Amino acid sequence: MKNVTSFLFVLAAVVLFGSSNVQALTFNPFKRVARVQNNTLIIAGNIIASRLLADLAQYHSKQPILLISPESDGNARIYYAPARSRATESNQDSFMDLVNFINPKRIVVLGGNDYVDTKFVDMARAKYPVIILDSNNWSQNAQSLGELLDIRGLDSQYNEYKANIDAVYNQKDAK
Repeated sequence: MKNVTSFLFVLAAVVLFGSSNVQALTFNPFKRVARVQNNTLIIAGNIIASRLLADLAQYHSKQPILLISPESDGNARIYYAPARSRATESNQDSFMDLVNFINPKRIVVLGGNDYVDTKFVDMARAKYPVIILDSNNWSQNAQSLGELLDIRGLDSQYNEYKANIDAVYNQKDAK
């Protein structure tokens, strides 16, 4: 009798603790577990201030980034950086193809015309809502982006990392 009660106790414990992860018990092949939706696409110039802010926002929000890197011949290279895989490079002609592939609900552009050319903003604005954070004060841009993406402390983290980067560059210049 004692073996039967201990067996029932162990069986009840296995059932209780095993059923806490209900996702493991479903056999639906169309169910997506823990997929991050691309609600916001972050577009930034491949320049330290905007790139740092975009990377920090991506780290916290898992949203994709398009980095635009101008070249000397007037063209631009586009780097698509999804949250969980390697970045891919393409040319400026495929900009809208990439944006349509990502299919965001909104687009946040970090920096003004100095960082992201207006032709890219205009192309995106034709189909998607675009928010431009173009203050000259990047701490304000970080605060605004943090509020927009609901990331607490993004501005203080940005300021800390930016100060570290500036310190490294100041040390190199002093040598």
